[in-house]
Amino acid sequence: MADKEVLEEFFKEQLQTSGATNIYTDLFLYKDKQLLKENRLKEFAEHQIDKAKNIFWSVSFSVFIGTLYAFWYLIEFGMSWHWSDLAIGIGAWALLIFALIKACKEYYTITSSMTLFIKLLDQEEAADSKQEP
Repeated sequence: MADKEVLEEFFKEQLQTSGATNIYTDLFLYKDKQLLKENRLKEFAEHQIDKAKNIFWSVSFSVFIGTLYAFWYLIEFGMSWHWSDLAIGIGAWALLIFALIKACKEYYTITSSMTLFIKLLDQEEAADSKQEP
């Protein structure tokens, strides 16, 4: 299997970021830690891909609902000309666009790195199986 130091370096580079802008930072659950301890790396990578998909779709749904609220405030601004309605509507829309872009970036970062990791593990297993006979 893969060397422990190589794996630790891989996870430091791919999954850990500084600051509060990474929505996946605190999502290593007990199951994830157990899979890593038991050296079931392929299952771990597949679990991370599934988790990234679920988070992406929940963020997308939240953006859809938030867009409805932003439209509501913009319609209210059109009816009564309160600048607070305009500010809330535009601010909500800007925040939602930022959240969607960030979620897309994180989703593709996680899925691409975990897919690459699975391919590396498969190549290593194939190389090990050729050396055994």
